[in-house]
Amino acid sequence: MKKLYITRTAPNPRKALILLASKGIDIDDMDDLDVIDIDFAINEQMSETFTKINPMQTVPVLTLDDGTVLNDSQAVCEYLDRVYGERSVMGNDVVQRAQVCSMRRIAEFEVLYNFMLAFQHSHPSKAQHVEQVPEFVAPSIARAVKALVYFDTMLDGHEYLVGDQLSFADIVLYLSLDFGKVLQVNPNEQGDNLARFYQMMNERFSIKNMAKAKPIHEED
Repeated sequence: MKKLYITRTAPNPRKALILLASKGIDIDDMDDLDVIDIDFAINEQMSETFTKINPMQTVPVLTLDDGTVLNDSQAVCEYLDRVYGERSVMGNDVVQRAQVCSMRRIAEFEVLYNFMLAFQHSHPSKAQHVEQVPEFVAPSIARAVKALVYFDTMLDGHEYLVGDQLSFADIVLYLSLDFGKVLQVNPNEQGDNLARFYQMMNERFSIKNMAKAKPIHEED
């Protein structure tokens, strides 16, 4: 049985959850995939059990029937996209895949990464894991907000970033906007197009709309 280790609140594992949900697949009702929830509130990702699975102590992690371990969110999502569902959210042809890749990387590295950096250097929960430098916080948030202007422009007259269907780039941008709320960056105040986009995505893929997986300690 394949196993997907996640937490429902962090951006990187949510990529996998939303990818499957966007294809109409209920991740908690799959015959060949067992979903295991990792409780970050009690640092379960640092437990001996989970560290044996992924020494990096991060999620998502996907283990395959042959023992292969995928412990990077992009790799996990690439696998899930190719194996499950008919339509690829990574792009349906060479050009579209390149466009999705480009948009996804800009959203990830210019927006999500900077928000994550600000969070790591400001939130008390990260103090025991990161040597926090408070001076990183404001510039990181400013870089992310500056990049959002680009996406507001790209969404002008368009429902999605690439083509007329939801793609992985949209998923990453949505998660970036959603995570920004933790840092008091309101996704509804970054331009009319981004506000419309965020509201549309949040109606489908908000944390409260995603089902709860079983805890790791219940695993057989």
